[in-house]
Amino acid sequence: MTVSTTIPTAAPASPRTEAYIFVHFIGDEQTPTDEQIYFALSRDGVHWHDLRPAGKPALTWLGGEQGVRDPHIERDPRGGFHIVATDLSIHHRGGWGPHDGATTDGSTGLVIWNSPDLVHWDEPYLVDVASKIPGAGMAWAPEACWDPDKKQWIVFWATMTNTDEPGSPLNNELGDRCNMYYATTVDFREFSNPVKWIDRRNGIIDTTMLRDEDGWWYRASKDSEITIERTRNPYATTYEVLRTDAPDEWSYVGTLTDILGNGRYSWRYLEGPELFRYNDADVKVINGREMRYGLMCDQYAEAKGYLPFRSADLSSREPADWAVAGDIDFGGLKKRHGAILPITAAEYDAIETAYAL
Repeated sequence: MTVSTTIPTAAPASPRTEAYIFVHFIGDEQTPTDEQIYFALSRDGVHWHDLRPAGKPALTWLGGEQGVRDPHIERDPRGGFHIVATDLSIHHRGGWGPHDGATTDGSTGLVIWNSPDLVHWDEPYLVDVASKIPGAGMAWAPEACWDPDKKQWIVFWATMTNTDEPGSPLNNELGDRCNMYYATTVDFREFSNPVKWIDRRNGIIDTTMLRDEDGWWYRASKDSEITIERTRNPYATTYEVLRTDAPDEWSYVGTLTDILGNGRYSWRYLEGPELFRYNDADVKVINGREMRYGLMCDQYAEAKGYLPFRSADLSSREPADWAVAGDIDFGGLKKRHGAILPITAAEYDAIETAYAL
């Protein structure tokens, strides 16, 4: 379903959200439709049902690499919705392997869908965000966050740099050549030049970010662990993780391994972290704390799909402020590296009517 979408300039009132949409791919890479976009819905953030079976995606991308992975969805505070995704099909590349070329000659663009209502979607299009990065071999795992202070979107992704350009601030400086970059946009069509955001000795990929009600930005990334940091300045660039406590710099909070004391929560087992907020009615009290935030991680090493966590305080290293959300039923389809967005009851009904088979 397609419709021409324009971005409004005035912000409507924030809606009262009572349900959720989960946008994801299924990632088995056995057929062309495995790397397309699927929708699941939930009334409570615990019980999920798939709108369509495998092979019947809700949205399809046939340009670029003819497949999409790692979709992220956001509500535009000015009205409407956006999905950004990786332009990549491992199926069409013949599967993962030493010669798949995914990080050396992969797409440097992101696939974008826009919608006024989560039912009618514009035709998807590809925006090149990474080709100005020297030796860029791909643009993976994008997310977008609205900056209410600067009235613009921060869009960030991972790029492998395979060569350097003398004097370029975008060059890799530390050990691993996979770094995180960001660009800004107001309309998801025109983007600023990329900025190198995170450069570490270990690989860095799959960053997720949100802003809390007090103006603190939190992000979780897959590096040597699932690492959590915070700042008041999301544009700050960083190298190794440090506990600075400086509000205008990214400061280390902790890792899931350190906080929860479980080695199976490290990068060897988990990837694709995804932060989101629960609706007020779905906030659970655990250990006497109101667990307001969700953090999902993809158990890629064991092909088990998502392992969900809850948190009462994203700035806390106290184990009592974190818990494994063992009660969640993600439905029949295995969900790979996607995103959860709170939606209204009316939006839930409209999506279900439009997409359920």
